[in-house]
Amino acid sequence: MRYSPAQYATVLYELTGDAPATKRREVIRDFLTAVGKNGAFSLLPEIVREFEAISDKKEHIHHVTISTPERLPEAGVARKVPFKAKVRALRDVRLKGGAMLEVDDLRIDNSIAMRLERIRKAFSK
Repeated sequence: MRYSPAQYATVLYELTGDAPATKRREVIRDFLTAVGKNGAFSLLPEIVREFEAISDKKEHIHHVTISTPERLPEAGVARKVPFKAKVRALRDVRLKGGAMLEVDDLRIDNSIAMRLERIRKAFSK
């Protein structure tokens, strides 16, 4: 039977969460042995992504991406948000000014480029 990366990640999260800190290394080694026996080493990158997603969700950590024409320090952005966040700051000169903010699945585009596009559409009607 083939297991999905999400199933592997869920099991790993539960095993490491239940294990004392001194035994986690051993638990992970046993888990990797089981993954190898199932011939699923090719799934490891996806398992890791799923594990991080499960862990972030349980710990209420949000993923924030901010795009601006000039690169912002990620630590500075993380201090400004009122919740725990993993911040990624990107530089995008196409925005011409303003910022585009993504928090998990929510996108807020307050860039000059988007404002100009809205004006263009309003005048073309």
